Amino acid sequence: MIKKVLVSILALTLAVGAFGQSLEENLGKMVSDNAEMYLMPLGDAFGASMNSGWYHRSRVHKMLGFDISVKAMVSAVPEESEFFNFALSETDMELPLPADLIPGQTLEAIRISFADIYEGSDTRTPTFFGPADSAGTLVANPTAIRAAFEEQLAEQVGATAAAIAMGSAEVTDIINGIGDFPLPPGIGLPALPLVMPQIALGLPMGIEVTLRGFPEAELEDIGTFSMYGGGLRVNIDQFIPIPLFPVDITAGAFHSQMSIGNLIESSNTSLGLQVGKSMNLLIFGVGVYVDAAYEMSSLSIGYDVDESFGIEDNRIQFDMEPDPGMRLGAGLHLKLIPLTYFNVHVSQTPTNSVVTAGFGISLR
Repeated sequence: MIKKVLVSILALTLAVGAFGQSLEENLGKMVSDNAEMYLMPLGDAFGASMNSGWYHRSRVHKMLGFDISVKAMVSAVPEESEFFNFALSETDMELPLPADLIPGQTLEAIRISFADIYEGSDTRTPTFFGPADSAGTLVANPTAIRAAFEEQLAEQVGATAAAIAMGSAEVTDIINGIGDFPLPPGIGLPALPLVMPQIALGLPMGIEVTLRGFPEAELEDIGTFSMYGGGLRVNIDQFIPIPLFPVDITAGAFHSQMSIGNLIESSNTSLGLQVGKSMNLLIFGVGVYVDAAYEMSSLSIGYDVDESFGIEDNRIQFDMEPDPGMRLGAGLHLKLIPLTYFNVHVSQTPTNSVVTAGFGISLR
């Protein structure tokens, strides 16, 4: 799916054949700016999901206690992240004129910006998560284009000769060749789901270590998939000199990395605190907790392109770093069957609501 979307972004460059090589180079820069806005909701949701599900209760495991779990995270995409306004480049681009357009005259290329070419066009278009059936289209403004041609020709050869040149078939073909510009659609998903296996182990001194990830795998036509992460939690209330302190207080730090070939690299870090209470009732158990975390994420997306696209180094690269922010949440832990548990956790990041559900084998 990611590769399909990247290809749709690169398809923006297919519309530039009539503009010449200089426009292709300019478009390459413009695609990078807009692709970041197009994919930023993906970066937000992906980071929110990757930083979820690290624990299922406020209490850490006792020495050599452990759990083996599967976590499922769903990051909802807010409505305001479904669309963005495509940014039009203000940089002038050169449109060469035929050498024999005006006999005896050497003409300079016409310079016109992307913003002028599509002046007045509706720039609102879906982001990655936006509707799949409402892709935007930049509509060429022939009036603005002709005005730019006529003004610059008049500066070079005078108004009379410019008027004659504007009526030529060559100039008409160049202007008509500057067509509408289709923008990529969204994928029409309201949320980003992820599934994550992980294991946690209790160590001495109230420490718990957690590891998560998948074995490396080769994905056809994409490359090696790699995902791993880990973190530590430390029981804090053990250092509070109050006997039978009524709640569990735990601090944790977690980091994860993911890569898919040379397409995607993701890095996510979470530093947080959990406060709650767990109770065991014979073979059953229940626990509730609230938590807060400071989180950071980054997402880099790159794609190699054919030399004919005129992109520098034949590669388009987007590096996105959503603003760090606080996550607030609450969770419920249930032990209904011996040695197993189920939990659900809801949280809110600055950009996404996240629901996490987990199930696993747990001891001590």
